[in-house]
Amino acid sequence: MSAKDVKGLRDKYKKKPADAEALLNLVEALRAQEKYDQAISFVERYLAEHPDEYKVMIKQGEILIDLESYPSAADVFRRASSVHPSAEAHYNLARALDLNGMYSEAVKEHNKATEVEPDCAEAYFRLGKTYVRNEKFDEALTAFKKCLKYDQSSAKAHSEMALIYDKKGKKDNAMHELKKAIEKDPVNAQWHCNLGAVYGDEGMYDEAVREFQFAIELGGNGAEEHYNLGVALVNRGKVDEAIEEFKKALEIEPKSAKGLFHLGVAYSRKGLHDKAVKSLTKCLDLDPDNSKAYFHLGVGYIGQSQVEDAIASFERAIAIQPMDWKSYYQLGIAYDHKGDSEKARAAYKKADGLRG
Repeated sequence: MSAKDVKGLRDKYKKKPADAEALLNLVEALRAQEKYDQAISFVERYLAEHPDEYKVMIKQGEILIDLESYPSAADVFRRASSVHPSAEAHYNLARALDLNGMYSEAVKEHNKATEVEPDCAEAYFRLGKTYVRNEKFDEALTAFKKCLKYDQSSAKAHSEMALIYDKKGKKDNAMHELKKAIEKDPVNAQWHCNLGAVYGDEGMYDEAVREFQFAIELGGNGAEEHYNLGVALVNRGKVDEAIEEFKKALEIEPKSAKGLFHLGVAYSRKGLHDKAVKSLTKCLDLDPDNSKAYFHLGVGYIGQSQVEDAIASFERAIAIQPMDWKSYYQLGIAYDHKGDSEKARAAYKKADGLRG
């Protein structure tokens, strides 16, 4: 929403300062711009004049959660539930309690929400989210299924179930739930991106590329989408196209160690060792314990005939990941290039022992 749009909502509220709906529209616009201090100021002034306006109290609590003021948010939701006992007040209170580390109390409030409104789909969805935050994944699945029982159109419940199945390694189930979510909300870029990631995990790279491209077309034009598309393109053997995607990701997030790493590896696959070394060095400046970056940096140095630098890189990779047989094998190659056959044999022997 533009500054002009926000100004229009502000002017509309000034004309009707007692209109709760006008206030809520303005406050939501300010939240979208992350102007939380302004939003809370408007809400507090309104509640000073209209202390029992339930919807505004709920909004006040939501903003306090935005500000990570969880105890204060809980107090507001308690007041809201006393003014208007509802599932909404209880599940919002549950969220504030959970974020404040009070899991047991949060579950009690969720139960109150479903007692007040037994067929409230959102109450079960929020219960599922609390279970997920506390890694109670089986309980979360049950809650999301109950959400769908009362609201079969809930695409977000399918999406949350997909994330759980993915964590459990049940990729087919994850695909099924994401397809259900996309069927109900086909323009959600994040869900296309998530489906692409699952396809990639399963080696279905054509499908992964398609989903990541959909995500970008739908407006998911962030670094993560370009990075994910780049990885899928590499796995399809389209390294030139992948390099362009990694570059786009780095234009958005120049200090992304992940993006620099994969760009460096892609350059290495093209034999562009100077560019690979430069990108991987930048990656290690940001992520100095990345053993894979040291491994590929060593490969790049061998490609540039910088044997001593290659040996140092492989030794650093081994120091971080001492059970990585590939680093020992490449270290052996580096010692062979140096002409040190004794150390090369020792490295190859270690690699064979670890490989099994």
